[in-house]
Amino acid sequence: MQNTNDTGFYSFRADANALGGILEKPFRIPVPTLAPVSLPAAGGFALARSEGFTLDNIVSCRSAYTRVSGEENSEDESISILVTSVVEGLNILEVVTAERIVAQLSILIPKDREELRVSTAGSRFEGLRVAGHCRDPQLSQELQTYQNVRDEKGSPQGATWDNLWEIGKEQAETVTNAFAGRHNAAWAESRFAWMKRSDAESNASVMCSLVEGFAPGKPEHCGHVVDIPEFGRFFFGELLLTDQSVQLVSIRAELGCAVKGKITINCVGGGGAGNF
Repeated sequence: MQNTNDTGFYSFRADANALGGILEKPFRIPVPTLAPVSLPAAGGFALARSEGFTLDNIVSCRSAYTRVSGEENSEDESISILVTSVVEGLNILEVVTAERIVAQLSILIPKDREELRVSTAGSRFEGLRVAGHCRDPQLSQELQTYQNVRDEKGSPQGATWDNLWEIGKEQAETVTNAFAGRHNAAWAESRFAWMKRSDAESNASVMCSLVEGFAPGKPEHCGHVVDIPEFGRFFFGELLLTDQSVQLVSIRAELGCAVKGKITINCVGGGGAGNF
């Protein structure tokens, strides 16, 4: 996309899907990707919608839609990208259900193109139930604070790499400490240890979650992770950032019972590259 003074270009990248994955048991088949959408490299707007869906009563939803948009701001030559995915009436094996789940990423890339700034404003879980219990996700207060950061003109700025690394490091400690001493503790250390390094610059990417925990109750949670023995693990609101892109997944389900496989709900992401 040519900017206003024709000194360079920016190639947009943004994509979203509402549901997808793969099953290994009781049969090996892909879980169809619902409402996939991708932003043209030139920017613009695109959307997709899916009506009711069910896969052998393993995973189903009432409806879903996705939306992506991106533009170069003529005033300051910054890049703005908005990516949204919504799933309504979700049901995963009668264990995880929700009335409505929204994943939304606002990505701001300043004129110098040096650092992404990210906001998850609008992302939420409505009517979430896990193993028959109402679960009210407690969103990260730190992450929400960065959503309210604005520049001198009043434009939202979002969180930086360093901001998200600080949040993610603390959350990784919380999860690994909570699993310490359990019979299945090794997987948690293996999965999150990389985020506990003392030097953010040693990491090629950073990960945190917009979910800090849940209201007290069963099943027990460890930060943004809910582990149901002999059934599976559920990861809520994980946000992954690299130097040129960001991805948010509302729910990552790793099933390990009679039904085995991996399913994601609301996967949104974006970024791009330019020459200026």
